Amino acid sequence: GMVVTGGCGELECWHNSQIGTAGLAETCSTVYILKLLDNLLQLEGNSLYGDIMERAIYNELFSAQSPDGRKIRYYTAFDGPRGYFPRDTFCCPNNYRRAMSDLPGWIYYRNGDGVAVNLYAASSARVELGKGVQLSISQETDYPNSGAVTLRIEPQKPCEFTVSLRIPRWCMSAEISVNAEPVGGSIPSGTFFALRRTWKEGDRIELNMPMPWRFVKGRQAQAGKVAILRGPVVFGLSPSRDKALKGISLATLNIDTSSIEGPLADPAVRPDGMASKIRAWRPTKGGLGMLYDLKKPGQVQLYLTELPDPNIEAIYFRVPNPIAKELSDDELFAQP
Repeated sequence: GMVVTGGCGELECWHNSQIGTAGLAETCSTVYILKLLDNLLQLEGNSLYGDIMERAIYNELFSAQSPDGRKIRYYTAFDGPRGYFPRDTFCCPNNYRRAMSDLPGWIYYRNGDGVAVNLYAASSARVELGKGVQLSISQETDYPNSGAVTLRIEPQKPCEFTVSLRIPRWCMSAEISVNAEPVGGSIPSGTFFALRRTWKEGDRIELNMPMPWRFVKGRQAQAGKVAILRGPVVFGLSPSRDKALKGISLATLNIDTSSIEGPLADPAVRPDGMASKIRAWRPTKGGLGMLYDLKKPGQVQLYLTELPDPNIEAIYFRVPNPIAKELSDDELFAQP
């Protein structure tokens, strides 16, 4: 029942239709999903829980607040206009604040005699490793703009322990180096990759996670269409940004996946925000009804922004061939 943005539910009820209209993803449910995943991650250590956490955080959670920070959503739809909750109560507004205050605690976890890095964000923490050793750990990164992360490892004294890095399922070619020395061997996605050694003050881990654009196939109500992702972030279309879309049903646009451009800088929602461009065919009327002139690619150039853009009204788009090889299943919901 979870949708590609990491939310679930329709009007506070369970559903598996993949419908993305007004009653989707109550903010309370997003918050409690994150709290559940936090507990499951601590109990089982399965990196899938962290993968879902980052998808829900960067999309549903961050979309639940207006860019100026003054309004909260009860629901966060991705199909059609969204609205904000008119009151400030103990329900969605305060649960949103609870999740935001919990975010720092979801980045680093004590893991056996070491530390696990679950989320990638500019941050720092102190972790008690036991035996009287305290570890200072920090990250330098602009994630999710890029997958480049530098971790600085500063134990009080040289000590052997494990640093585990979550390698997301969307990343198929991660690279890791320690003190500029590449780590050999395969680095599988969908795992916590363990680096065990005697660490000392000044040690540095470089993690690089390439972020290709992904065209993720829709399910159920979204079958035959795709959502566009880069790393954990879902991108969508805001018709208010483009006068050329006036009068066009967004559901009829047919995108050219080979034309994707970006990421492009877009500070409209956040200072270091991202956007992309992609060409699309719009329908033309003909004797058989809705037709597309595929000989004229780029009849419309769409400007796509991150899901927290409050004016997004569509994230799924038609494609000429819904079984094309460049399209993929959602790695978070693949069958074992």
